Amino acid sequence: MLEDYAKARKLGIKQVERDVSDGHYPYPPALDDILKNQGYQGEVPIGLTEIDLSLIAGTKTRGRQNMFSSGFLPIAEPNSEFAMKWSDLIDSQRAEGLRDPIVVYEYLQRFYVQEGNKRVSVSRYLGMPTILANITRVMPMPSDEKGLRIYHEFTRFYHACPIYGIISSEEGFYSRLAALLDQSLDESWPDELVRDLRALFDAFSASFHAHGGDALDLQVGDALLTYITIYGFDHARTLSPKEIDAEVGKIWNEFVVTQGEGARAYLEDPSTEHTKPLPKLKNLAKNTVLYKPFRVAFIYDRNPLSSGWIALHERGREKLAHALGSTVSTQAFTDRSSDGAFDQAVEEAVRNEANLIITCAPTQMRQTLRAAVEHPGPAYLNCSVSLSHSAVRGFYGRMYEAKFLLGALAASLAGHHKLGYVAESPVFSTVAEINAFAIGAAMVDPYVTVYLKWFSAKDYDWRRELAEEGVHIISGRDYPNPLAPKESWGLYRVEDDGTETHLAEPIWKWGRYYELLVRAIRNDTWKKEGEKIQGQSLNYWWGMSADVLDVRLSDDLPRGQRMLVDVLRQSVLSGRVHPFTGELRAQGGDVVQGPEAGRLTSEQIVRMRWLNENVVGRLPEQRELDRDGLVEVEVAGIIPVDPTQVLLKDTSR
Repeated sequence: MLEDYAKARKLGIKQVERDVSDGHYPYPPALDDILKNQGYQGEVPIGLTEIDLSLIAGTKTRGRQNMFSSGFLPIAEPNSEFAMKWSDLIDSQRAEGLRDPIVVYEYLQRFYVQEGNKRVSVSRYLGMPTILANITRVMPMPSDEKGLRIYHEFTRFYHACPIYGIISSEEGFYSRLAALLDQSLDESWPDELVRDLRALFDAFSASFHAHGGDALDLQVGDALLTYITIYGFDHARTLSPKEIDAEVGKIWNEFVVTQGEGARAYLEDPSTEHTKPLPKLKNLAKNTVLYKPFRVAFIYDRNPLSSGWIALHERGREKLAHALGSTVSTQAFTDRSSDGAFDQAVEEAVRNEANLIITCAPTQMRQTLRAAVEHPGPAYLNCSVSLSHSAVRGFYGRMYEAKFLLGALAASLAGHHKLGYVAESPVFSTVAEINAFAIGAAMVDPYVTVYLKWFSAKDYDWRRELAEEGVHIISGRDYPNPLAPKESWGLYRVEDDGTETHLAEPIWKWGRYYELLVRAIRNDTWKKEGEKIQGQSLNYWWGMSADVLDVRLSDDLPRGQRMLVDVLRQSVLSGRVHPFTGELRAQGGDVVQGPEAGRLTSEQIVRMRWLNENVVGRLPEQRELDRDGLVEVEVAGIIPVDPTQVLLKDTSR
């Protein structure tokens, strides 16, 4: 109908005027013009498939592109032959649908129309979501640019799962999506799974845009990955579009905090604003009736008898219970690594009216996030830093401060300018701890060299390698290993006869940390922080100033070394000294920042990837890591890994 054309043309003219006003090209771009500047390798026929109209970006040739606005709305004169054909086509569409496929060329996941521009225009005007198309893929020229690396991963994904439209801005996205669906990118996926993923994506995409997703700096594919990570594909594939829409609404804040590069806030000291102390032990008897016990559930993936890390947190739980007496009630669930066991623990904690649920490993974040969405009410904390989530807050310590002190101590004890440092896995904050140790050492000995090794690297003997380098002072694991009680930990010296002498260690005061967190929740500081810092994930990243971290020295250390550590401790606490202030140089002499620069930001410290100039060693690669290291790095790592090669925890229900 010409009346439809008049309405569509009016919208098209407005779009042209808006584009011109904003300085944008007002017509659909032509692929031939794009390729004229960039070139291409060749063409690959893909065949017939339904494509999202939103992915149609322009025309193949210049042709009659000036008949359309940039959004393919018509702009030709109402009395033109073009207008008559457009009107006839919309009448045909309403009567019997568009039977003939359009012909398009796909370039970098966008489509350019060779035949069927008016069919695209009519479908856009009518709000149709998809259109049948015969596709030819245009292969881009080789390049190491991020966008092309992502595109080549997409072509692997499409070969295994022929779906267009699931677009991401992040490398590794398609591998991660495949892993969550228990698939790989090297083999074709079952037809039923492809069909269900297509249906899920269509419903999710519609919901995402309806909730305002176009206003976020987030590709719909990245949002879909967050959704599947939380709910699991096996659950989501059974839902109706209405049920999916309801779940999207529940987790909308997760999309907000993960948009762009991720918005993360680091709270470096406990807030004292509007707080009041919890009752002291001597007043418990008369005040107990006034306070309902604050219930805290600790869900551990392993057991304190087999994990030194869990043993630290379990001692912290016991100290919390001792410090706050009957005003707090704690419960521990051990060996809850599987989804089934974890969910059972959460359900029991919720039945017991838990006010706070704590998990102590970054690898539990997926499970914790799902629990927070399914069981709102308790506060949720995960012992990690810099993971962007809204429903779960992270907490960790500025361990680099303690390592800075230990580095200075180590250099004062080494007689030949050589130190060893054995790190766990290349995850967030680990490199900062390595560099702080190296910088602290260089303050005492400008000629010192730190030899870096990794516990999570497989098939090599770091003890032998350090011995061959003549290294006798070593910073090892931060806590004892219950499965290897004779293994040295902390800072220690290897004597000439091979025996090892303990010198010092960093200490975690988890009991103190938990007491401060409980106080924050009970005094509404937790709530106020959330209201004040919106649109960002919250990370408690406290350090020595909060008295949640420190260094313990061996009684046998000389007085001079004790004084050295004490002076540096006071300097750190007062802010006079910070390892990441002023001139910083990476390996090879590369300047990180100049001598007049201030402190690196919290984000720069947590996500540090460079190694200090006096460190000998490197970050490990995926192929070098053991299984536990791979799982940790996949969740919170600073090196890239292929999730399809990592044995991920089951996220199905």
